[in-house]
Amino acid sequence: MFKKIITEGLSWLLLLIKLLLALLLIALAKVTLRTNPMLAMTVLGVAAVFFLLWYFAPQLKHYFDR
Repeated sequence: MFKKIITEGLSWLLLLIKLLLALLLIALAKVTLRTNPMLAMTVLGVAAVFFLLWYFAPQLKHYFDR
């Protein structure tokens, strides 16, 4: 039971870290949009790729484990 609690807590912690990183990338893009729009587009692209990898990670892991 203790192992399940630790595993669940770590999964929530990982979720919060991923969410904070995505929000940080979006905030960085918003700030850089005023000074350098090309850099902001790159940061937004990285944020989009990060989100897609995060969203599809379980399916990719299952696919590669075969």
